[in-house]
Amino acid sequence: MLKGGRNKMKKAFIDIKGMDCASDAVEIERSLLKVKGVRSASVNYLVREGFVNVNNNVNEEKLKAAVKKTGHDVTNIRFEQEKR
Repeated sequence: MLKGGRNKMKKAFIDIKGMDCASDAVEIERSLLKVKGVRSASVNYLVREGFVNVNNNVNEEKLKAAVKKTGHDVTNIRFEQEKR
């Protein structure tokens, strides 16, 4: 899923605990997309990982809170600065 906006971006890789099915992944994607500064989100329940493109102002706590709202837990978040 993708939202508009052009600012300096970074990638976040989120390890997620507790997903059982594809609908869990969709629910987490929707929650992540509600975070201000999130441009896109993709979650795969089979590998229990999410991939998110975010503005530089989005931090780990905002992403964790979005996942937690869905009843799932984050075990790790890694950020990578986008190369231009």
